[in-house]
Amino acid sequence: MVVEIALLTAKEGAADELREALHNARAIIATAPGYLTSVFHQGIEEPASFILRIEWETLEAHLRFRETPLLAEWRRPFFHLLAGPPKVTHYQAFVGP
Repeated sequence: MVVEIALLTAKEGAADELREALHNARAIIATAPGYLTSVFHQGIEEPASFILRIEWETLEAHLRFRETPLLAEWRRPFFHLLAGPPKVTHYQAFVGP
């Protein structure tokens, strides 16, 4: 399993709209082959800051998703609300359950 962490920042005044759009977009990414689950977080002290934690079966599953039309469908509800491009990194567990 691979964990994708995406850091997003909403445009000024768009945090509430971005939260709603991400909530709706989650159903789209959930249809991607290799998707396992996801949890989205919004900053408390900085409400324009969001963290998306998405679990994939493999890194290749996420990279394949990024090459499909589903990527554009996933981004459509929220990408225009971002202050800049997301920062995306991948992680794998090395200790723990």
